Amino acid sequence: MTVAGIVLAAGGGTRLGGRAKALLPHRGRPLLHTVVAALADGGCDEVTVVAGAYADDVVAACPPGVRSVVNPRWAEGLSTSLRCGVDATTGHDVIALTVVDFPGITAELVRTVLLAHRPGTITLAVFGDRPGHPVVFDRRDAEAAAREAVGDEGARRFLTRNRDRVRRLDCTRLADPGDIDVPDDLTLLDGPGITPADT
Repeated sequence: MTVAGIVLAAGGGTRLGGRAKALLPHRGRPLLHTVVAALADGGCDEVTVVAGAYADDVVAACPPGVRSVVNPRWAEGLSTSLRCGVDATTGHDVIALTVVDFPGITAELVRTVLLAHRPGTITLAVFGDRPGHPVVFDRRDAEAAAREAVGDEGARRFLTRNRDRVRRLDCTRLADPGDIDVPDDLTLLDGPGITPADT
């Protein structure tokens, strides 16, 4: 089984005042490095970063060995970035999907969700009652989720339609699930995280 990790990092950060979330400082490096390192060290054989707004800067900030793809339609919503990422990750059996504004992500979290995944299911990390990331799909399901996605919903429509196959994995003890949407959320960057490894 080969695993591709996808980092959705194409948004314009409008509610954050128009800042590239991927480039926010975290533990001495761009936040993007934290997320990429968690996927790579957690068991992904390849990591693809989907850039959009601030594409030149985000692509330049990608760690060595990481694939980047630019979504020219990023302003149309998360769904276009999901399709762009899935289309770029060919030849892998499983896809682990996450967003870039998740400073609490760790390799242990990614590894736990990947190890829990079973063929024919969608494995979703949950934190209490809150669904989060990563979400792990078989390739066929990732492609279907990408086809069905609309607007800014990402894979939500697919997950709802296939709720009987979604395995909700309690990861409360493994990470702070907070994401960075507004300026008040920037305090999450000061919390515990991983030390990003070179990937």
